[in-house]
Amino acid sequence: MKSKLIDNITQYHWFLWLFLIVLSSVFLVNYGNYEFSLLVNQNHNEALDFFFKYVTYLGDGAFVFVMSFIFLFIKKEVGISALFSLLITTIFVTILKRGIYSTEFRPCYHFKSLIDNGTWNLVEGIELHIKYSFPSGHTASAFCILISMCFLLNNNFYSFLMVGVAFWVGFSRIYLSQHFLIDVIIGAIIGSLIPFFTHIYIQPIISRKILKRKIE
Repeated sequence: MKSKLIDNITQYHWFLWLFLIVLSSVFLVNYGNYEFSLLVNQNHNEALDFFFKYVTYLGDGAFVFVMSFIFLFIKKEVGISALFSLLITTIFVTILKRGIYSTEFRPCYHFKSLIDNGTWNLVEGIELHIKYSFPSGHTASAFCILISMCFLLNNNFYSFLMVGVAFWVGFSRIYLSQHFLIDVIIGAIIGSLIPFFTHIYIQPIISRKILKRKIE
């Protein structure tokens, strides 16, 4: 079990993941939540509006659960692990958002004066939410399903791609004025660690049970 843990940690896409988490944290320390949101909002354009408007749906609850069911038909144990990870991630994020940090407001609440006077860039078709900012559920879900996909594909190139896509989903939440940087960073960490440890500790149990049923 220890060697499997080390093997998974040393896969190349985890170095990309760590680099992007550290880079995001550096931006958080240097700019803070509000200043970083202002910086991002000042750099809107039509192409980015279109891109982030749709890439954010990769973290939508319906999409990630459909993907996990698809995994079941490709590799059963990975699909079960992905569903388990999504369930735990959803419960954990909900407890934080709706319970412990239920009074954390989203960017549109803090930048209401800029929105009202028309100096805040908005993306057409995106409904802004006010409450339950911390952590980002879309980011956590996107990382959860895409990290699970890394285990399914077991390919360094595609795993790099999945990690990159997950970070774009997280960034879309800031671009669309739905979350602050800290919400996204914590969402990414939660959504990555839960499937990681599920893969290490839970999936082997699932695999053994599936194999046992096949033998019987």
